[in-house]
Amino acid sequence: MNVKMNYTVLFIMLFNSCIIAGLGLKNTVDHSMIYAVCVGMLFLIGAVFSSIKEAIRREQAQGPRID
Repeated sequence: MNVKMNYTVLFIMLFNSCIIAGLGLKNTVDHSMIYAVCVGMLFLIGAVFSSIKEAIRREQAQGPRID
């Protein structure tokens, strides 16, 4: 059984968890919010690349358009 994973949703959920962790550790770890936003941005960049890759794959699978 071939199952396609949607990595865009996974990366966005990881971004959200980073922000929540940064807010939760705000009073415990120095500069935790800055670290959380930096790591979260990496996950957002991963989501963008994943979304672009999926759009290209869908366009190639659809075939040429006839106008």
